[in-house]
Formats: sequence, C-alpha cells, structure tokens
Amino acid sequence: MYSFDRFIKNFFRLFECFISKRYITDDNRFIRDRKMTQKEYTAFILSQRSCTSYIETIRFFTMWMKKDFETISSQGIGKQRMFIDPKVFIDMYECFIDELYNKFPGFSKFKGYIVSACDGSIVDLPNVTLTREEFPVGDENLLKEKRIRARVSCVLDVHSKHILTVKIVETVVNEIDLAIEHLNNLKQRLDITKVITIYDRGYPSIELMAKTIDLNSKFLIRLPKNVFAHQIKQMKTNDEIIQINMTNNRLKKFDDENLKEKARKMGRLEIRIALIDIGNEEPEILATNLTPEEFSTEDLKELYAKRWTVETGFDRLKNLIEIEDFSGIRRQIIEQDFYAHIFVYNLAITIKNHAENNITRTPRNKDKKIIYQSNFAKIIGNIYLFFFDILFGSRTKREEIIDFITKEASKELTQYEEHQYDEKERKNPDVNNKHPGNKKKTH
Repeated sequence: MYSFDRFIKNFFRLFECFISKRYITDDNRFIRDRKMTQKEYTAFILSQRSCTSYIETIRFFTMWMKKDFETISSQGIGKQRMFIDPKVFIDMYECFIDELYNKFPGFSKFKGYIVSACDGSIVDLPNVTLTREEFPVGDENLLKEKRIRARVSCVLDVHSKHILTVKIVETVVNEIDLAIEHLNNLKQRLDITKVITIYDRGYPSIELMAKTIDLNSKFLIRLPKNVFAHQIKQMKTNDEIIQINMTNNRLKKFDDENLKEKARKMGRLEIRIALIDIGNEEPEILATNLTPEEFSTEDLKELYAKRWTVETGFDRLKNLIEIEDFSGIRRQIIEQDFYAHIFVYNLAITIKNHAENNITRTPRNKDKKIIYQSNFAKIIGNIYLFFFDILFGSRTKREEIIDFITKEASKELTQYEEHQYDEKERKNPDVNNKHPGNKKKTH
C-alpha cells in the first residue's frame, strides 16, 4: 500500500516553480502592480468551476482574495490571460505525474510494466467564428454550419487511472500521429521500455508498431478483420508469430523518414497474433510484440480487457470535471482550461487512490464480496472548494486541508457487489425526469 498524502503536500510547495517568466508570452506583462498577479491568474484558471465568467470573477477576486466588494471585469481577466502560455499547465500535470511515478516506481505495475491505454474522444468547442478559425475543421464550405469540435487524445494508466500524457488538437489531426507523439513524449519522461500501450481497432498502423518496437516499448492492438488477413488465415494455432514484409506500398504511408529507412533495412516485422474469445461470435485479433514467455494468451486477454478504463477516464473528464465548459473562445484560453483540468483530474485520482488504500469499512454480510470506492465527484468538489487556500494558505493550513479532503474521500464511498462492479455501465439519463438525483453538481 502506498501513502500519497505527503507527496501531494510536498508538490504544492513547488507551485512557485510554475510562476515564471518562461510562461509569459510578453516580457512587458506582469511586471507592475496590478489588481491580480501572475500567480493569482494561474490560480484563477485552475480553480474555475464551470460557472459564468462574471460569477467566477466575483468568487475568486471579491470573495477569495477578500477585496471587500471591489470588482475586476471578466473582460480584463480574459485580456491578461492571453499573455499566459498554456504550457504552464502542461508542465504542471507532467511534473506531477513524473514526480509521482519516480517516487513510487512500483505502485502501478503488472509483471513489471506500466499498463496504459491510448484512445481519443471528440469534444465540443464554442461554436463561434473565431474558434472555428483557430481550430480549423477542414472543408469550411461543407462543415460551416456544423458544430466545431476538437480531438482529445490521451494515454491513461489502466491501474492507477492517471492520465500520463494528453493533447487537444483539431479534428483533422490523425489519431495515429497523436499516438506516436504520445510515445515520443513518454520516452522523455518515463522508462518507456517498461510501458505497455493498449490500442483499439482504430490504431492498426504498421508505422505505430514499428515506432514502438524502435523505442523498445510494448504494444497490444486489437485489429480489424481485414488487417493481415492473409497471414492470419495461414495460422495453425490461435497464438503465433507472423512476418509482415516492409513493402514499398506499406513504407510510403510512413510519415517519419528516419523510421521509414529503419523499417526498410529491417525488411520485415515479426508480430505476434493472438486470437481470443471475448464472448462475440468470432474471436478477436490481438497484435503485440509481447513474448509468450512473459505473457500467455490468457494474459493478453486480461490485458486487453483493461483498455476500457480509458473510457471511464473520458467519462469523468466530460461529466464530472466538465472539460467542455470552456471559459473563452480563443485557442489559448481553451488550452489553458483543458490542461488545467487535466492537472485537477490527476490530483483527484491520486487522492482517490490514497483514500482507497485506507478504507476500513467491511460489509455487514460477510458472505458478500463488496467493492468500496471513493466518490470521485465529491473529491473534485472538495478540491475546488479549498483550491485557493491550498495554493495561497500557509503550509499548516494547506496540510490540514489535504488531510481533510483525503479523510473525507475515505468516508464518502460508493459500493458494488463484485459481480455488479464487473457488469456496471453508466445508465442513460431519463430525459423526461427534470430532477434526476444523480445529476446534481459537486462544484
């Protein structure tokens, strides 16, 4: 069992590291006394709770900063935010993850590997002309009247539920390109040779496989029926190594010229194919470079089943953290909001993991196998309630707040019987019910 509360307390002592000139896009900004400092603007972005800009401004400036009924216009805040680089929040969530995984290297591993899942989702953006210009959607004439959206792609640890790396981009950006970008990012931050990345059928890319092999990392991809069909048809068993020739037709689809040349010299890729039964009419096809000595066919089946965790991550981002409630229409504001939310998500997941390590509740009926979980929504709510004091309070105050939030997280629990937990799905809301009890906000 791992105790993360001390780690969280120590991380916020480093918050001043993110209040730096390197995150200011104009050297002449934040050098004079203003109503709000760079640190306060950064905290304002982190602490937004999906309310109107006016209410967010009153809550932060008038109430939390105790300005005795003074005000600052939301337009003024928006103008100053344009001089803050969204990279501050990227560095913040990446630093949080890197420090966590460095301090607790074994807390989220399966057979010595970090098991992650890569997937994408589409999010709605403000449907205005300026946003459309900054997030181009391709054929403007064809899509002019449709909602403007962005693609979110992430790699999530399926055991700890932390988001390791994430990006928000235009929908015209290819998912395979983003997956390769994620691998390059993780290579700089973690021991990628001990990372397994699981992909769904939208990622049947030879370039992605070759890139993963080149990095000495591991992949597990669910293949569509038509990929490598000829080689798979010739298999004698349900788990074999097949040879994929690096033909010119395949190589011309590579974007990375260096990788293309390496693949050409290799001549062929050796890919392990496993046919597994997951209850459908036909077996599913899994492609991997994991060896049979390390992972049996049943292990691969177990690994792939964990991929669904990334869907839960997107569900939490959209429905509990509400990442689609952007506070502005410019790309810079949208990216600030998005990556700030990712930091809050990872913070909440860490508190959740800590609290669940300290749950002492036991079922009254000893014959039932009950799974207890901390309530993620309530953790998020408490973080937002106390965010200002966490960032600006004394060390003693900050530690008292974190102790309170983690203690509450270990008491405010949801529970399922073991068989219910495996089968549970998010229920579709009743559109005719104006007062659904499960839709009340915690922040």
